[in-house]
Amino acid sequence: MQNKVLLAISAHPDDIEFSCGGTMFKFAEQGYDIYFVVATNGENGFKIDHKPKSLRIKTRHKEQLAAAKLLGVKKVFFLNYRDCLLPNDDGLRVKLAKIIKKVKPAIVFTFDPANRSFESVNLLHRDHRAISEASFDAVFAARNRYLLPGEPHSVKQFWFFGPDKPNHFENITKYIDKKISLIEKHNSQFSDHKLMSDWVKTHLSCYTKKYKFSEKFRIVDITVPFVLEGRK
Repeated sequence: MQNKVLLAISAHPDDIEFSCGGTMFKFAEQGYDIYFVVATNGENGFKIDHKPKSLRIKTRHKEQLAAAKLLGVKKVFFLNYRDCLLPNDDGLRVKLAKIIKKVKPAIVFTFDPANRSFESVNLLHRDHRAISEASFDAVFAARNRYLLPGEPHSVKQFWFFGPDKPNHFENITKYIDKKISLIEKHNSQFSDHKLMSDWVKTHLSCYTKKYKFSEKFRIVDITVPFVLEGRK
């Protein structure tokens, strides 16, 4: 029986929706169970008015849960790290590996750890870099039978979003309005919905002439030689 579980791991609320919201809808239609990990509270990315920190955190959690509900996400794991201070350390890697072992995804979505162009201060945000590398290492830890308690689990594929060097473009033309509906749940991030919608269509969804609207990925198959399975 095919494993139809995917885990999308992000640094902030709204990372997944902006980066691969259309593709998430496609996988949901194919019968996949979808889980989210949101590492930080996103409290320093609050765009609308000045609010106390506790209210900013509460708002961003609420917005993320609303977007997840629209998509049909099974569960959102909030790790509650401070925004802009996400450490790529053993604590984060263990938390991610335990979640991987718990939900047993076939596919893990996250930022591309190979991105090192440093041309975009948003895409190359330190939290994005930290979560991408921690997720990569957590997939290794989850399949190793000795590093953590419990049965090991082997993820089959990475779908890295926001890559510098994509090898796959997903056609989301059918899902562009649904993607925008997901993003609209993150109300604290913008005041002009039309401006946001136009920006998503013209800047975040035009990666190939093959499709009207698309999302870009670097897909990596995780293959392990049989003789090493369970040992590395």
